Amino acid sequence: MTSADKRAAPTPATRAPRRRPPGRPKLAEREGRDPTRDLLLDASIALFARHGFETVTTGQIAEAAGLTQSMVHYHFGSKSKLWEEAMRRLMRQRGRLFRATARDLAGLDPVEKLKVLIRRLVEANAENPDYVRIVVHEGTTRSPRLAWLVETYLAPGFGVFDQALREAMDAGAIPRRPIHDVTNAITSAASLSFALHAIVEDMYAVDLTAPDRIRSFADTIVDILFNGLLARPTVPPGGSTGAAAS
Repeated sequence: MTSADKRAAPTPATRAPRRRPPGRPKLAEREGRDPTRDLLLDASIALFARHGFETVTTGQIAEAAGLTQSMVHYHFGSKSKLWEEAMRRLMRQRGRLFRATARDLAGLDPVEKLKVLIRRLVEANAENPDYVRIVVHEGTTRSPRLAWLVETYLAPGFGVFDQALREAMDAGAIPRRPIHDVTNAITSAASLSFALHAIVEDMYAVDLTAPDRIRSFADTIVDILFNGLLARPTVPPGGSTGAAAS
């Protein structure tokens, strides 16, 4: 090779960038996400769920993500903004889990619609309990974060159940009771159990997040809500119960 050839040979600085092999890009690339940002969001979600907003520091978040603290401020500006973005991320994940679209509910009577909503809520909370844990932390005190959560996510979510309950009451399918009482009972049963599932695991050696346990728990909530706990004797068609006949 001549000296001229050597001068013409490409160097790492002049060589054309390597083309990405054809195929579907990674999810982060398709959504325009930054891997560093994702690491910080994932770390913050885990820490906020375990310890709450107030006690977690940006230094702890950066350390958990394997990054420097300056990266938190570079990507989010403040801990409050990071918390807000973490909640948005959680809700996008829940949106993929809480599959109760208009198509799913079309043609269902009010009671069946409520049953579908309850089952979907149980499934979403079982798959993603960190959201519920963060809400529990925030719900213990009044803060701008709680106000933001209520306005942005909680009120619309509760509203879905409120509307379904009104339809069922108007149809005479369920007794009239204060909407907020019934919605609170449903959402608490379907949510808090997964925020506190370690208690159930320690007491009963049952993993509520196992697929068969999720189905069983959803079935139990639906059965108790719509059929109650009291055993009812089976009445044969056109006849009376054995107890009454005797």
